[in-house]
Amino acid sequence: MAIVIKGGYLLDAERPFAVGDVVIEGDEIVEVGESAERAGATILDARGKIVMPGLVNAHTHSNQAIEKGLCDRLPLDSWMILASYGGAGTRLEPRDLYISAMLGAIEMLSTGTTSVIDCMRTDIAWFDEGMDAVMQAYSDIGMRANVAAQFADLDFFSSIPLSLIEAPAALREERRRASVGDILTRAENYIDRWSLKNPRLTPMLGPSSVARCSRELYSETIRLVKHKKTRLQSHLLSAKSQVPVAEELFGGSTVRYLESLGALGPWASYAHGIWIADDEIPVLAESESVIVHNPVSNQKLGAGIAPVPALDRAHVNVALGSDGASSGDSQNMFEVMKSAALLHRIANPPEHWLGSADSLRMCWHGGSVAMGAQIGRLSPGYKADLTILKTGELMVGPKEQTMNALVYSEVGRSVETVIAGGQIVVDGGKVTTVDVGKILEEAQDLTARIWAGLPERLQAFEKLRPVLEDLERTVGRLPLAFNRLCG
Repeated sequence: MAIVIKGGYLLDAERPFAVGDVVIEGDEIVEVGESAERAGATILDARGKIVMPGLVNAHTHSNQAIEKGLCDRLPLDSWMILASYGGAGTRLEPRDLYISAMLGAIEMLSTGTTSVIDCMRTDIAWFDEGMDAVMQAYSDIGMRANVAAQFADLDFFSSIPLSLIEAPAALREERRRASVGDILTRAENYIDRWSLKNPRLTPMLGPSSVARCSRELYSETIRLVKHKKTRLQSHLLSAKSQVPVAEELFGGSTVRYLESLGALGPWASYAHGIWIADDEIPVLAESESVIVHNPVSNQKLGAGIAPVPALDRAHVNVALGSDGASSGDSQNMFEVMKSAALLHRIANPPEHWLGSADSLRMCWHGGSVAMGAQIGRLSPGYKADLTILKTGELMVGPKEQTMNALVYSEVGRSVETVIAGGQIVVDGGKVTTVDVGKILEEAQDLTARIWAGLPERLQAFEKLRPVLEDLERTVGRLPLAFNRLCG
């Protein structure tokens, strides 16, 4: 059945900010203009409200949604040990992963985000069931989701430059976490199970990062991506420690190593990109690869400031992401857009500052490129992923001032209706597709179980803290040519 959104202020990067109607048939926008009609259509009265494309979260980890508030005042490499690789981490079983994904999706939909790239990790022991559980969660709630199965075959300590310090010999030994053949067989089966199964869901591959994957695994992953014509999301230069690692493992440039593997292209997105060198930027631009900027998470972990203004000037595709909730905590893209617009003013001259329009463009257009989907526009032929905002606290003004208000003052309280793939999934500010109360009740039980194991995790982390702090001090003193804040 068709939906006609009547009389709203239509906010789109490419359109005049004016009152109009939007007609939806199936999962697509088919008409945008004045006085649109469809016989028998559901009518949504948007008079006095703002109608805009749904926001796009181009990088998160749903397996972390249950761990908001996990840590404070920990640098990225130390956080990685506590959150993921400390030897006492929480093993989320398939039902846990379902609830965690639901928790993040509820927050995103409630704050106007309709689409997400979820780079999620499940235990290899139940890889198939874990990936299916997360896909089912997004299917049940009705959100558009590209879900990248995250994997690695090398131990975390292979990805940090232990050669720079006097680290215990046991940490220097290369340890394989899984076999390449086993990982790729499971990953290929996952792609086959979910390709074309649900028009809102896209299975992807997610090699964790080049330093945590052997050359064989990364190369074979790229081969599989191209063979299956699917997409990839990975992590790139998210910590300063990864620069000397690149010197040791790749002979210098991580970006050029990726280029040599055939791992760059419009089908590939890379989260963070904080420590990209100036001479790597043209390589990314020419390949049309996507960098996903995660400003809130990067600040909390003290990881650095990505050179986003320089990337943007070079016409690199830049999208925005919240990152996982155990590092960035919130899954609210309004918070991310504000941070993306303001952060770079610390280290750049005013002529290179980003503004509200840039943040919205990176969220909408950059997100659409990262997902490989026709989203982020109020235009015929685009997917019917829209957010309707009530006004009152949010005032309507000229287009530029309205965009400023959205990015700098809105936090999601004005979200009234959300449509994903032509389906109303939020009505009156409430998610309508699942029993939110029951999900939150089960999530609280899961959270209590996770926090019960926190003392053991902290104990394991404390054994490694001296090594990590020594490494942090040593890396911080390195005179890297691109040890800079500005972009």
